[in-house]
Amino acid sequence: MSRTRLTAAVALAALAFPAAASAAGPERFETSFTYTLADAVADYQAFGEHAGDCGDFVLLVDFTVERDVARWPDREVRHIQYVGHFYSSADTSRSIVRGGDFNLTLWLDSSGAPYAITRTGLFEYADIDSQHVVTHVGRDELDLATGPISATPKAGDTVRQAVCDALG
Repeated sequence: MSRTRLTAAVALAALAFPAAASAAGPERFETSFTYTLADAVADYQAFGEHAGDCGDFVLLVDFTVERDVARWPDREVRHIQYVGHFYSSADTSRSIVRGGDFNLTLWLDSSGAPYAITRTGLFEYADIDSQHVVTHVGRDELDLATGPISATPKAGDTVRQAVCDALG
């Protein structure tokens, strides 16, 4: 092949696939962390933080979170999976499994600061009597300056009461 034909072929290939040659993919990384029952007890004692009031006791939680993160200049998408437990504050030897699997998108301004959040997926479930009971699923949108844009309602007090009854 002549030098002219080779140069033309290379130039044509570069023009035919410009996106592949110049597109930059997102930055990707993984993170994880654990919030223990000891953390939950300490936060409840110090700040009164809990996951629900069951009358005679409150719900405490522990969990381990795994996040797969992809970041572009205009957004950060986190695929979040967690598993842990609900505990009765009256008897922490009693627990039921809880968890979730959802995406969280942070919308970023030109300086990289988040201005809105979109959350979609299975936000929380509990395993009660060998049944996978969904407590919150759907899509939530939040503008950090003005507040909620739209939200999927939680399953409600009936499910939270079922968690309380299972631990009571």
